[in-house]
Amino acid sequence: MLVGCQSNSDKHGYNELANPNQSDYFTVSDYNTDNPEIKNIFRPKVSTVKTELDTSLLFDTWVNANDTKAPHATFDLTKKSFFVVDYDGDGNMPYELNGDKIKIYYNDFIQEGKIVSIDKDTLKILWKDVDEVSDYMRWKY
Repeated sequence: MLVGCQSNSDKHGYNELANPNQSDYFTVSDYNTDNPEIKNIFRPKVSTVKTELDTSLLFDTWVNANDTKAPHATFDLTKKSFFVVDYDGDGNMPYELNGDKIKIYYNDFIQEGKIVSIDKDTLKILWKDVDEVSDYMRWKY
């Protein structure tokens, strides 16, 4: 376990590193690859969904509401995966959805959040260790 280390990644809800037994603290940009030589975190083989949320609204393609003019969406959430658009490597991340809690298993970190609300046009997630709710809008193709 790393003690007393801080990085910019702490502000993004990333709470597990790929190298917990080493003293280096990597930021996402330093360590976000699908390199088979890099020791990755434990990831479940399949995603699990146990929720009362309306998944017919939730399972869709989302874009950051502050960047709706982006040339691509932010992520696509399906029963099988949390697909990160424009990810360097395989963007299909397994995840767990338990109630309103979501845990996404990237190759080198875990991101946790609470789904605050979902409706036909918007998704709001409060990511762990982030002070403000992240707003997403349904991606319009």
